[in-house]
Amino acid sequence: MNYKYITGKVLDIPNPDRWSSLDQLLEWWPETFVSGSQNDYGMKLSPILNNSKIVSKYNFESRFQGGPGLVHGGILSAALDDLMGYACVIHDRSCVTAKLEINYIQPVPVEKEFLLEAWVTNIEDKKLYLESSISSDNEVHIEGSGLFIDLGNDPGQLFEQNKNYP
Repeated sequence: MNYKYITGKVLDIPNPDRWSSLDQLLEWWPETFVSGSQNDYGMKLSPILNNSKIVSKYNFESRFQGGPGLVHGGILSAALDDLMGYACVIHDRSCVTAKLEINYIQPVPVEKEFLLEAWVTNIEDKKLYLESSISSDNEVHIEGSGLFIDLGNDPGQLFEQNKNYP
């Protein structure tokens, strides 16, 4: 796939067997807006791990519309931010977003399936650099990049049920 604003470079995850299934990861925060299975108003996006990337196919419902027939930019940004957070976790890092940049290349129509992907490109001490995209039919509609900061906890400890961020 050709990217306009990002590299597409993917850093391999260090512990692929640990994250063979994202089920436990998704259960840690069941009420989140983007991927929470128990949030009645949320997107209920279901990511999977594929070749060191967090990936999800998703059909944006008309309730996420901003302009007529188009997905609201904030929804697109939230979806990519969430997936990039999961990409940090599969690198065994508990992170928060420090900087998020979204490039809206083409409009994203509602009621059409898109491929959402997020991956880590580089790690420098506590800084993780990520990229993400939303595409359809091999055309990139949205590209994202982010800087995430490692909080220094094991993801399994930080994201236990009924435990808040430090």
